Amino acid sequence: MTSGLFFAGMLLGMSDEFGTVNIKSRSAERAREIEVMREHYRRHREALSSMADDAPTEHLAGEYRRLIKEIDLTFTKLDELEGLAPAVPPRTPSDTQPLRRTEPGRRPLISSPAAAAHAADDEPASAQSRVLMIVVAGLIVLALIGWLMWRASSDERPVTPIVEDAEATDTVAAATPPPPPDLLALAPESHDFGVVRKGTRAARQFEIVNTTDNPIAIKVARSACRCLYYDYADVIAPNGRETLTVTIDGSKAQSGQLQESVAITSSGDASVVASFQVSATIR
Repeated sequence: MTSGLFFAGMLLGMSDEFGTVNIKSRSAERAREIEVMREHYRRHREALSSMADDAPTEHLAGEYRRLIKEIDLTFTKLDELEGLAPAVPPRTPSDTQPLRRTEPGRRPLISSPAAAAHAADDEPASAQSRVLMIVVAGLIVLALIGWLMWRASSDERPVTPIVEDAEATDTVAAATPPPPPDLLALAPESHDFGVVRKGTRAARQFEIVNTTDNPIAIKVARSACRCLYYDYADVIAPNGRETLTVTIDGSKAQSGQLQESVAITSSGDASVVASFQVSATIR
């Protein structure tokens, strides 16, 4: 009986000791978790503080400062969880060191009222100086244009009138022979085929007249577009007429306006030249 009570007392003592160990281990684990969170927030606060110093606008810098205040509030709550007095949040070097005003890209986002008033006073003066410069430049340009016009008018020389001699004019007119008549005549001299669809053909007949008493062998020049085809007789009899058929092949012509001048020459006499105009709209 006595031994049973002794063992029961030992078991109760061991259970109390184990409970105390479990509570201590949980407290230590919780303290480590809080310290890890505090270090995590501390790094974020340092990064936000650096970003607030380098912010390009005051609005963005204010947002960074607002996030820093929320992190400071989180530090206070972590201290309350540990049962500690609220501690002052850690300050980074960027919180304590002033900005260097002469370094490029480090100008302060907030200017003093005196500087703002000075800048506002300088703006009208700079605007007036710019307007004055523009007016002076305009006057210089006008003066230069006027000088050039005066120089051009002064350089003009009086034109000496030319007196024509009536007798000399008649002599020159008599000495100049009249132009020879056209040896070949075309009818019509031009034709508009209108709209020619791609893949279709359009034909038109022209009449060639030999106005001489001799036969003329003719040759029609090839078109620039390579889409015109001709059907004609090679030789035109004296004072004779022949038909020239011109066909436009729409499949070989480019889309758009077609303008061609077709020349007709004589294989025996280079002075025998005639031409006609062909136009169409290829679609």
